[in-house]
Amino acid sequence: MPGFSALGISLGWLGLVAASASAAEAPLPAVGVTPVLVRDVSPGTEFVGRVEAQNSVDVRARVEGFVQERPFQEGQLIQQGQVLFIIETTAYEAALAVTKATLASAQATLQEAEQRFQRNQELRRTNAIAQATLDEAVAARDVAQANVKSAEASVRQAQLNLDYTTIRAPISGRVGRAAFSVGSLVGPTSEPLARVVQVDPIRVVFSVSDRTILELRTQAGDLSEDELSKRFVPTVRFPTGVAYEPTGEIEFFGNEFDPQTGTIPIWARFANSRAMLVPGQFVTVSVQRAEPMRRPVVPIGAVEQDRDGRFVLVLEHGDRVGIRRIRVGAQIGQYWTVEEGLGGGESLIVQGLQNVRPGTVVRPIVSENAADNDAPVAGAGGP
Repeated sequence: MPGFSALGISLGWLGLVAASASAAEAPLPAVGVTPVLVRDVSPGTEFVGRVEAQNSVDVRARVEGFVQERPFQEGQLIQQGQVLFIIETTAYEAALAVTKATLASAQATLQEAEQRFQRNQELRRTNAIAQATLDEAVAARDVAQANVKSAEASVRQAQLNLDYTTIRAPISGRVGRAAFSVGSLVGPTSEPLARVVQVDPIRVVFSVSDRTILELRTQAGDLSEDELSKRFVPTVRFPTGVAYEPTGEIEFFGNEFDPQTGTIPIWARFANSRAMLVPGQFVTVSVQRAEPMRRPVVPIGAVEQDRDGRFVLVLEHGDRVGIRRIRVGAQIGQYWTVEEGLGGGESLIVQGLQNVRPGTVVRPIVSENAADNDAPVAGAGGP
């Protein structure tokens, strides 16, 4: 039946044409892509730190008297030399006037004794007076000179006592509660009038184990402690998880390990112009390399593995899927660091991986989870 055979061939041909047209009209598979980020992946180590003031001074009275003024607000930031207390000055001004009068009298007596000595010395040269008389004039002059020096010392002491009635801030910082109010009697034996703590710069102290010190030195090439302090940078994070912006610098290491804890204290200095760090506060200290170690990073979910190792799919020319074999390093949060195989900036396929294979032409869609190239990688620099 040749007619049926020709009809079957025709119908088969029409079916193939229809299938080809349907395949040509099928939409390209959509995939989510994001650029490969390059980030600082330097390993960091975290410690519990305590904030300390570099300097703290108890303000005390050096003379006795009633507090006449207290020209500061408790808790305010003050500058070195700023007046904190004024003690009643009347008695000390009077004492200074008395000592100045005594000095003037002693100076007049010295002048008279010096003139007598000069006259007697001339008379002695002509034997007009006895040697004993000249000796008495010399002694009187010497006594007058000593009295002048004593009177001058009394004037200086009286001036100091008067100056001590104005009590100034010995350092810049934050002043605490005033222990005495206006009208209170204070003196050298009184408790501190107030306490001033330096807040800028400020110090954060944390303890590091001997093992951690050895590991850091090994990572940095067996450097000395002084060289380590320059190679690593400390940062601070508040208990709320918020990072403190200015980085610090390691001031110095303690000079011995605590035999009970096996740790050594380290002091780090931080700028604190806004007084965000408060003495006595506990913070988290993270120590990282001063020179960043930058590597490409890729989301963990974008990395696949077969018998030949790990790989990722990337978008190549013509929106065609390509495969990149990679060697990963440390895991940081939800990312792998990439040691080999990527250079950064490649279009990485992160969604729709199950629908494509190498060589497939796809329709790329920028992933909503694509991170800004300057954004930090979550978990970077962690312990």
